[in-house]
Amino acid sequence: MKWIFALLPLLLLAAAAPRPIGIVINGNVLSLDPGPRFERNLLYVPVRRTIEALGLAFDRSGNRIVTRIGSKTVVLTIGSPIAQVDTGELALEGPLLEIKDVLYVPLRFFTDILGAQAHFDRHTNTVTIVAQLVGRSSRGLVPVGSGFERFGTVEAVDVLSDPPTLTLGYNGGIKTIKIGPNAAIDVEDVNVDVTSPGELGDVRPGDFARVEIRKEGRVERIVDEFGSRNGRVVAIAGNQFVLDDGQVISPGRTAEISLNGKAAGFGDLQPNDEVSVRYNVETNEVREILASRRIATVAQRVTIDSIETDVTRPLRAGDTIAVTMHGTPGAAATFDIGSDVANQAMQQRAPGVYDGSYVIPRGANFDDDALIGRLAAGNDIAHAAAPQTISASSTPPGIADFAPDAGATVNNNRPAVYASFAADAVPVNPSSAMLWVDGRDVTSECVRTSQFIQYLPSYEYPNGSVRVTVRVSDQAGNTTTKSWSFTIRGH
Repeated sequence: MKWIFALLPLLLLAAAAPRPIGIVINGNVLSLDPGPRFERNLLYVPVRRTIEALGLAFDRSGNRIVTRIGSKTVVLTIGSPIAQVDTGELALEGPLLEIKDVLYVPLRFFTDILGAQAHFDRHTNTVTIVAQLVGRSSRGLVPVGSGFERFGTVEAVDVLSDPPTLTLGYNGGIKTIKIGPNAAIDVEDVNVDVTSPGELGDVRPGDFARVEIRKEGRVERIVDEFGSRNGRVVAIAGNQFVLDDGQVISPGRTAEISLNGKAAGFGDLQPNDEVSVRYNVETNEVREILASRRIATVAQRVTIDSIETDVTRPLRAGDTIAVTMHGTPGAAATFDIGSDVANQAMQQRAPGVYDGSYVIPRGANFDDDALIGRLAAGNDIAHAAAPQTISASSTPPGIADFAPDAGATVNNNRPAVYASFAADAVPVNPSSAMLWVDGRDVTSECVRTSQFIQYLPSYEYPNGSVRVTVRVSDQAGNTTTKSWSFTIRGH
């Protein structure tokens, strides 16, 4: 996930960021990070944890996701809006998406395919799913074939006990499982979709594991899952570092760090270190960082003193980013914006002063990308990151939901009127939201947030047709307007 790089912009963004969307399943709060999000004006939910929380198995093979509901088999394919249900097909509201290593499915998947009740409450910013699916409780348990599957975060691995044991944690509960000598063990890096046979010692604390257990209690198979990110550190600030592909890594307090094979702390890391990051695929928590550093034999000839930009707000199509970099004179200079914009050329206008620019094209949508400068002379290369990140959106915010519905008839002469918003890479600007009822601007009487606008009339409207218009902009200035009508037939 690409987060704010410097501490001050991080705090400012956190203060203005929309409240995360929560999720409750069968009355239990499900802790998800990241949680549900709006994409393409649809509410998307992380599919894996939600499916497992409903008591269903989750199997991924490449781009295909398989779950089973009773005797039915459901297959989803990343990028496709079609779900295969046994031999038939069923269209979804939107395609299965993979965003920053997390799989998302439209909320209505759970009603259309799984038969659950699913609802998004815009006032509490919470998704509620209720289903009578047989399977796992909050203890991390799913019936599978002639046995069951227990899963959770690996808390401990004891290969010296007799028999060896594996301890899993899930929703605050802890379970230690005895592992027999014939248990098959697979180790899977979900980022590169590679599974290899392993031993119990290859299962690491912090990984996510699924343990298949037969009815008599014998462990048949362990699948250890983790995610990995690899690259070179180009800049460090606060408790985060940026990789050369623009990814920003935020290690937690429990992350184990080693440098050239020896235990180290976050403060020991330096730009140009090669790192391999291992993280939990369910929580995205970074648990291990393996860093290596080459011993310099020649002093670096190329250095960057600073890189800065004139950007002070989110951008939209047509806006221009101006970048200035100070460093070693006479080098080749370029800059990247995360992994979305690469190798933008810069010109030296004075010794050691380089200028460049980039015009946001139509279709660009990126959120908090790191701005990374690069100077190169021969084989000598230097990198540095600007203190602020870049966000841009070409897509106006959507009107995700509204009430009363278009064409509806209500029997209340003081009906509540509202509209909820769905933003893309750039959040909605709450102060931009405006609402007119029958041509009258009632914005001053509304409650406005980055998620919705709500109007509760202080007087009664006469019977008849009522026209509503809502206008809203995101922080980049992209604007959406929607109008609809409903009818009042009150007392």
